[in-house]
Amino acid sequence: MKRPLLATLLSCSLLAAAPAMADECTSDDAMKKGAELAATLDRVAYGDAEMLQRINERLIELQVEDPTRSGHTACEAYDRIIKEVEKLEAEASGQ
Repeated sequence: MKRPLLATLLSCSLLAAAPAMADECTSDDAMKKGAELAATLDRVAYGDAEMLQRINERLIELQVEDPTRSGHTACEAYDRIIKEVEKLEAEASGQ
């Protein structure tokens, strides 16, 4: 079970990689956002391989639609991922 979560987290880190961090997103801020993302993933998909797969697929889609570029900070990237994960959670609970 930990391996799919690890794969998802690695995908997230690739999405969130930003070559330069702006002043409003320090490395500490980015680390906090990463921890927030990990907690969100744990809350939303712990023990749910199907949900982990859906999250992973959506993150891959996001990367294809709008590849990471230096136009946004790591914090913005983490916020975007958290928003997508919470959106999938809401969709799943509405079914």
